[in-house]
Amino acid sequence: MDLKKLTGIVLCLGLFVSACCSGVSSQSASPPKIEGMKMVVKGKIDYLKNYGGHYVAGEDPPGAFFIVNQDPKVLEELFKSQKMVIITGHLTIGADHLFIEKIDGKAYQGAEAK
Repeated sequence: MDLKKLTGIVLCLGLFVSACCSGVSSQSASPPKIEGMKMVVKGKIDYLKNYGGHYVAGEDPPGAFFIVNQDPKVLEELFKSQKMVIITGHLTIGADHLFIEKIDGKAYQGAEAK
């Protein structure tokens, strides 16, 4: 085999391997982000069967936020009292799907998945 061909093959393989390795290392360096945007909502818990159950009727920011991790026992109590609450969580599927982490500073776990 010609020395020029062999040198060219070795250089091409070296470039190929370095390109593949740099792609792998950049992927493993930053883990994928699972959570959506963090959010704090001041509002009341409301209920509408056609909307999927309990949701947050936000006053600040205004809007309706579907609760992804619903716990009917906790949410029903807040719905009946019509108490203004501060909810901390993050948006998941879109701008209107809220995963609740805390209600008035207390941890909220939500119901277990069935």
